[in-house]
Amino acid sequence: MHSSLSHLSRALLLCGALGASSLGLYLVDPPAHAVAQDTLAKKSYDDAERSFKSGDFTEAIRRYNLLRTKYPYSQWATLADLRIADAYFQEEKFATAIEQYRAFVKLHPEHEQVTYARWRVALSFHQQMPKNWFFLPPGYERDLASAKDSERELRYFLRRHKDSEYNQEATQKLLQTRRRLADHELYAAEFYMKRDNPRACALRLTYLLKNYSGLGLDPKSLLLLASAYLRMGDLERARAALTDLVEVHPTSPQAQDAREYMRRYNLKPVVARTP
Repeated sequence: MHSSLSHLSRALLLCGALGASSLGLYLVDPPAHAVAQDTLAKKSYDDAERSFKSGDFTEAIRRYNLLRTKYPYSQWATLADLRIADAYFQEEKFATAIEQYRAFVKLHPEHEQVTYARWRVALSFHQQMPKNWFFLPPGYERDLASAKDSERELRYFLRRHKDSEYNQEATQKLLQTRRRLADHELYAAEFYMKRDNPRACALRLTYLLKNYSGLGLDPKSLLLLASAYLRMGDLERARAALTDLVEVHPTSPQAQDAREYMRRYNLKPVVARTP
């Protein structure tokens, strides 16, 4: 019995020694293996980059995907995730680019390129807005979803990344988006006024002045709003709109028209109440 235990002990010790030896080899080999794998992954990334920079985005996407499949844990595979989104953006497949950028942020929330990926999401939404859509009949009926999505995403980006290198451009894009939404509301209001629907006109202008004030359309909007109220016979609201126009925008071209309206309809300026 004792002899059997002794043999067993020696066998266990031998196995332990072999295991330790194998472990030692394993600990030595992976770094060299990892370096070789990283070199191959970098070469695959460079090949994909050449396709990207030559404008062959379809081939670039294929190569980036191949890299991700062969070397999924490489740093280059992580960058390939982002570059696939960039390739779709360059192809103007903005909806797909948005999905890819968002996937990158979700998979790599601590990566240094997360701010860039979020910016490109907002920019992709902005790029989806139709060009000059509000001037083309029937512009007042056109879907505003893309412009409103752009406004939402740009606001989100600016709130989330207040000091990023993309803030100036994001602020400009937000201003452009808001102006286009305001232009749309004014276009719709004029459309309704021409078709003798002053109530619908007034509703659109009220919404414009509440949500898009300060974008350069206030004087024109206030004058048209007053005209709509006058056509509806609502002299009190017309007087308030004309008073705002004259007092807040006294040097605008519309201010003189507002004064003429007030004389014609014998409307006195609204006097602000003192507390």
